[in-house]
Amino acid sequence: MSRQESIPQAPSLAKILLATVVAFIVASIILVVAVLPAEYGIDPLGTGKALGLMDLAKAGEQPAAASSADGAPVIAPVLVPSPTGDAPTYKNTFIAQPSGYKIDSREMTLAPDEGMEIKYNMKKGAGLIFSWTASAKLAYEFHGEPNKKPEGKGGTDYFESYELDDKVGKDQSHATFIAPTTGIHGWFWHNTTQQPVTLKLVSAGFYDWLTENRHDKFTTIEPMDPK
Repeated sequence: MSRQESIPQAPSLAKILLATVVAFIVASIILVVAVLPAEYGIDPLGTGKALGLMDLAKAGEQPAAASSADGAPVIAPVLVPSPTGDAPTYKNTFIAQPSGYKIDSREMTLAPDEGMEIKYNMKKGAGLIFSWTASAKLAYEFHGEPNKKPEGKGGTDYFESYELDDKVGKDQSHATFIAPTTGIHGWFWHNTTQQPVTLKLVSAGFYDWLTENRHDKFTTIEPMDPK
């Protein structure tokens, strides 16, 4: 074999163009048949539905609405990637409220072995920022009583517990609370010591009214704005 014969011949321009056209056609078919249905839920030929690819697009979808099927607000923030590669955005971070927020600041004294409750009537999605401190540790539970009970719980003394410390207790708690259900939400404190305990509570949030349960007597109370 001569030196000239051992050198591979470059493909002709016509072959290169033909290969490019074929590759473009194949890529376009894959795009229309598989990529668009699976990634974006676009199915112009119906092949995505036939191959089950539309389910992949649905699984990757993020909720865009700020309310659930029953009209209640969605309270779980969701990170949504940008389809164009730009910065992602967060959905469900803004929950509109029907009226302005209220501020409450009060000081109470619990006698030895005395318990009491402070609760807020809140709509689902309403927020509450609070801070309470006590001169000694108090056993307590932060819980809610939804207006609409789960199936089979109607008419019962049903409640949802968010935080419970009835053993050691705490002398303070500070948090942001988002009501998961429409109903009354708040605390039960119990002074398990042999001395009076002073409890100070400051809150700001969206609620319709406050209620106090003391000595088994429920009373609607007005917010005490420190201003």
